Amino acid sequence: MNNPEPIEIHEFSTGIRPETTSDGGWVARVFTGQYMNMTRDSFPDVVVRSIRNRFFALTDGASSYSPAIIGRVVGSEENVWSVVAVVTRGRDEKGRSLSVYRYFLCEGANRLRLILAWWENQGMPRFNPFDSKTIGQPNLSVDSPQPPDLLQEFHDVQVDLPEPILLPPQQQYNLQTINVLAIKKYNVQNNGQPVSWAINVEALEQPKRFQVIQPASQRAYEILERTIRNTPQVLAPVLADEEALKSAIRGLMNSSQVKPEAVKSITDALQNQQISKQYWHSLFDGQGAKTAISQKIYSPQMVRLITLRAMVIPETLPEFLDWLNLKGDRNPDENQTVSLDFQSSIRNLKLFPKEKLADGIKFILPELLRKKITPEIVRWLLTIKTGSVWAVCRQQFLDDIIYDLQLINNHFNSPHSNTFQGLTNLSSEVFKCGSEIWRDIIKHYQSIRYGSSLKLTSYKALAKLFEYMDEYPLSAYFYEVSDGVVPKDIFYEVSQLANNRSASTLTFLGLKLHRKVSAAKKFIAFIDRSKVSLSIISGLVLLTIVITLVLKNIPEVFNISKNRRTKEKSITMGPEQVSKQKNNMGEIIATNEISQEQKEQALKKFETTKEAIEKLATELKKEGIEEAEIKRKLKDVLNNKKLD
Repeated sequence: MNNPEPIEIHEFSTGIRPETTSDGGWVARVFTGQYMNMTRDSFPDVVVRSIRNRFFALTDGASSYSPAIIGRVVGSEENVWSVVAVVTRGRDEKGRSLSVYRYFLCEGANRLRLILAWWENQGMPRFNPFDSKTIGQPNLSVDSPQPPDLLQEFHDVQVDLPEPILLPPQQQYNLQTINVLAIKKYNVQNNGQPVSWAINVEALEQPKRFQVIQPASQRAYEILERTIRNTPQVLAPVLADEEALKSAIRGLMNSSQVKPEAVKSITDALQNQQISKQYWHSLFDGQGAKTAISQKIYSPQMVRLITLRAMVIPETLPEFLDWLNLKGDRNPDENQTVSLDFQSSIRNLKLFPKEKLADGIKFILPELLRKKITPEIVRWLLTIKTGSVWAVCRQQFLDDIIYDLQLINNHFNSPHSNTFQGLTNLSSEVFKCGSEIWRDIIKHYQSIRYGSSLKLTSYKALAKLFEYMDEYPLSAYFYEVSDGVVPKDIFYEVSQLANNRSASTLTFLGLKLHRKVSAAKKFIAFIDRSKVSLSIISGLVLLTIVITLVLKNIPEVFNISKNRRTKEKSITMGPEQVSKQKNNMGEIIATNEISQEQKEQALKKFETTKEAIEKLATELKKEGIEEAEIKRKLKDVLNNKKLD
């Protein structure tokens, strides 16, 4: 049988400048900041990064004189290493306690057991500054059989809970057995947390990063139990360089000069899907974001921090706008100017992902419909000349809005759509802007499309927003939804785009748009439909004046006396008086020297169109048109003039 290939176990230790003591021991004169006693001239980045991010760290001064042992698998895919750290308590030249580390590592995910077997066979070496090593000469070990399954005392241990398993400190456990317990928990949970354990520890900086922990004492057990219970689960994955992210955030908030490398560190981390929103919150809160928001602290550092937070965590954009008191329709104040300068610098680097910024705009749309944010603010965010970093996603935002509206139209035009189920058949996941803001449109889409008088007034804010942005088709769409008609200037712009300037209706994204028509034009349209002579028109016009003025309780109608009794009489007319009033109107029409036949035709027309004229008079009254203006417009009709 061929001898198995030996396995390389490399090592390195905390770098100090040691000094020998009289009893043969040592003290650390200074930390060098470099590693010492190395078997390689450099070590894998995933290992160094894990150490820098404190994944092996004990709380300062917490290690006992009996060494603590920490095992962890780091890296992913083809770049995975098993690492065991032996932590020893030492002293500096002034007698102060310190922790020093000796790391043993082997390439591969399932190699912790090999390192432990070799370490125990070598007499369990710990940190020794005088144990010199030679680069290129690793420790060699031969692969050993797999250890036996878990001992009986571990069979009842729950491995499916998210919290680490805390073992009682009084018992002595075999290192290989603890490693197997951590592997079992890793296989059951499968939550991305790598195999990791810590033995004989007093306190850990990040205890929730471990699957199995054996405290060094009962007091340590109670401290760790309390720490685990009170620590939220917002850990970054092992692949995240936490210290680099913290350094990047601090660098951006504390300097008016934006460094590209700091922005790149953050944008690279945004691509890591394992980093949760809660973890990002913990990073920003660690720099004071939560305090700045609650206590309204507006130092330049905090303004840049909260601005960056709104970019990285899109759902905080509404809170940022409120905190910074942005209005959008006035010149920026000093704090807003700091934010804009910061945004402009980041935008000019062209490093920050547009899709992340676009997500932020989507979070403020529901606030816009609820009138907690004004259209002016959203326009301000999407305008390049303001300096806003969110302006780069303007086109994507517009495309997403159109995509969602087209999706709704396609759904209701589908032969398989159920018009009574709306949102049930339209999955919320398919919308680019989310389904919340479209809920009312979807619910009432059929009514809106088929000319119902229903008006969804909350969408007026979107109509205004797109009007301000000169996006006239979208503005017209939401005016139609909110008001039932489109203002004539907006409709004109849309008709220009459609190359159909004479149209009174147009269709956009499946919705018919109706041009708003003035009361006078409605009256002219009525006249055109009636197809009667000018003499008959004159009679109807004068009847309109009488009805309008009566509705407005105006006592004087074309020089009629202001006598109170006359007014009361006109209001309380019975059937005979109504008949007499008709004859009087016939006399008024007669003043235009029309024939008896025409007179009778006018009176007959009045009988059939009275309701329409009363409705017109009411509309004129609602529009606030004064008596003199009514007379002028009606006079223009009689003179065949075109009205607006």
